[in-house]
Amino acid sequence: MIRREITTPTDRLFSRRRFIYYSAALAAAVACGPAATPATGSPAASPSGPVQLKGTKVNLLHWTSFVPDEDKWFKETLVNDWAKPNGVDLTIELVAANEAQPKIVAALQAGGGPDAMLLQWTWAHLYADKLSDVGTVAEKVGSDGGGFYDAAKQNAQVQGVWRAVPFGITGNAVHYRESLLKQAGGDKFPATWSDLAKIGADVKAKTKLFYGQATGHSFGDPPTFLNPFLWSYGGSETDETGKKLAINSAATKDALVAFKDLFDKASDPQCLSWDDSSNNRAYAAKQIWATLNGASIYLTALTADPDLAKDTQLVLLPAGPKGQFSLGTPFQYAIPKYVKDPGPVRELVSYIMSPKTYGGFMKTGGKGYTLAPYKKGEGELWPSSDPKFDPFKKIGTLTKWYGYPAPPSPAAAESGSKYIVVDMFAKVAQGETPESAMSWAEGELKTIYKL
Repeated sequence: MIRREITTPTDRLFSRRRFIYYSAALAAAVACGPAATPATGSPAASPSGPVQLKGTKVNLLHWTSFVPDEDKWFKETLVNDWAKPNGVDLTIELVAANEAQPKIVAALQAGGGPDAMLLQWTWAHLYADKLSDVGTVAEKVGSDGGGFYDAAKQNAQVQGVWRAVPFGITGNAVHYRESLLKQAGGDKFPATWSDLAKIGADVKAKTKLFYGQATGHSFGDPPTFLNPFLWSYGGSETDETGKKLAINSAATKDALVAFKDLFDKASDPQCLSWDDSSNNRAYAAKQIWATLNGASIYLTALTADPDLAKDTQLVLLPAGPKGQFSLGTPFQYAIPKYVKDPGPVRELVSYIMSPKTYGGFMKTGGKGYTLAPYKKGEGELWPSSDPKFDPFKKIGTLTKWYGYPAPPSPAAAESGSKYIVVDMFAKVAQGETPESAMSWAEGELKTIYKL
């Protein structure tokens, strides 16, 4: 089924890049295999002597944040406080999150490129055979930070080997305009999906504004909304072992029926083509009354539109019959095996991820937009006294991962990258029956999981 009736040059470019990615990523996943054992001569072991930094060059591939101050921290503070004093020629390449995977795949397949790359989701599982063992760095970072959250560890550790060092979690919360909720007769944001459908319909009828939720192919908002929606009704791609498909089930059907009800009553068809920036712009323009997003919407409004910020409240997603779930967007630093001298890169990652440095990044950078992957982040390092940010403190503990309740796997990572769950929900929103959408998803997952 065609998701969009109108395609733009951006859509076509994105499709070509996705095709390139799928071809390369699949080859990498096959090469990885189930065990992903370290290669002989892997640069995982610590150097025998002190790392020589002066005169070295390091290239870091990072994502372009939705909070400009985070980019500024990397471009200025990190360069001035670490690179220059140590005599390191540090190059930081910032790319949009949706464009990161094709660049990463191209570098790994070519055997040359960035010395360190910021991965998303469970990509460490997808490309494990091409990534160095970074256990010495990860173990110290986790210990110094008070212990990694389970999801951060699950995403970065493959078959007991650290293939990446957790960098952070972008937690999402529902931003909503309190005045419009009250105008529709609500006194607090709905605690369940069914109640959100009811109050969302009332807000839409009274204000003409809808619940604006991105459900297109974009790395953050669509999967962090729809995967928790599925889990909250007891649905999942596989069972807890990851060896049996479970997507075509009564629980999944319940989730799809509930989503269709919410979408029809409270949302709008244009959301089917939205990406991670669409809802930000719509909320800022007062075209929607609520949306799931990282703290960037609220942070931007604090300076750009103080009245909107004052009217904005933040809560975690509603619950379904099986509970409340969250899916934060995880990031990890990986060092490719093609890097001949990983010592300087390890030093860079260790510096960034030390609680002292990371605490400064949280305060002067995103102010809580990117959450620490370890538990000190919600305690002594927490950067804000604004109580509206408090829901984000729970993200690290609540968040799950692609493939939940099974452990992360290359197949789960590939499914997430291909937006199987997102598309299943979108098909129902477009009018397909739950049975048809589930059958399509099951067919796609059989190919991916080889079950």
